Amino acid sequence: MKLELHRIATKNGELAALAYEPRRSRELAIVAGHGYSSSKHNLDPLCAFLAAHGCAMYSLDFPGHKLGASGGRLRDLEDAVAAISSVVALAREHGFARVLTLGHSMGAMAALLATATDATLLGCIAIATGYGRPTALSALQRAGATDFRSGYVDGATLPELVEGVDSRLERALPLLAGRRSLYIAASADAMVSPASVRDLYERAPDDKRFVTIESDHTEAGPRARAEVLSWLDESFPRP
Repeated sequence: MKLELHRIATKNGELAALAYEPRRSRELAIVAGHGYSSSKHNLDPLCAFLAAHGCAMYSLDFPGHKLGASGGRLRDLEDAVAAISSVVALAREHGFARVLTLGHSMGAMAALLATATDATLLGCIAIATGYGRPTALSALQRAGATDFRSGYVDGATLPELVEGVDSRLERALPLLAGRRSLYIAASADAMVSPASVRDLYERAPDDKRFVTIESDHTEAGPRARAEVLSWLDESFPRP
C-alpha cells in the first residue's frame, strides 16, 4: 500500500487528504470523513484495512479541525459537505469512475448530504450518525454531560453545526434512491443511539442495510471493518 498526502486549494483554505493506494485495486474509490473534533487519524485503521482489500481510500481532515492538517474554519455543515465533494473531485481526477462516500458521526452526515447532491456517486456508508440528533445533543447539553470538544475546532460548535440537519436529511434522503447505502450503529454509543441510527435508516430509500456493531461512539469506525468489507464485497465486487 502506498500513502500520499494531497493538499487541495479551496475557498475555505487548504484541505488535506490522505490517499491510500492499494496494491491490487478493485477499481473503487471511497472518500472518508471523520467526526467532529477528530481527524483522519481516527479512521486510519478502517481506511488501511479497506485499502488492503483493494479500495482506493481518500481520507480527509475537515476544515478548522486542530488535530488535522487542513486550514480554514468550519463555519457550518455546508463546509463539511463541500470538503467531501472536493475530495470526490480529487478521486475523479485520479481516474476513478466508481466512487463511494463514507463517514463517521459528523462526517457521515456530510457524506450523506454530498452523495445526495451528486448522482454520479454509487452510494454511502454512514457510521454512528442518526436522525433526531439535534434533540439528543440538546438533552446532553442541558445535563452538562459534555462541551462536545468545541475547543478542538475553529468554527461552529457541534450543536450549532447540526441545527436544522433533520430537515436537510429529509430532503436529501429521497435523492439516494437507486443507490446503495449502509447504516452502522454502535451498541454502546452514548452520543448517537442505535435507535437514532435505525430511525435514519428507516427513512432512507432502498437499496440499504442496517447493522449494529459492538462499540462506543469513538471507536465505531475502526470496529466497523468487517461489516463494511462484507457489504462492499456483496454490493461492489471486483470487476
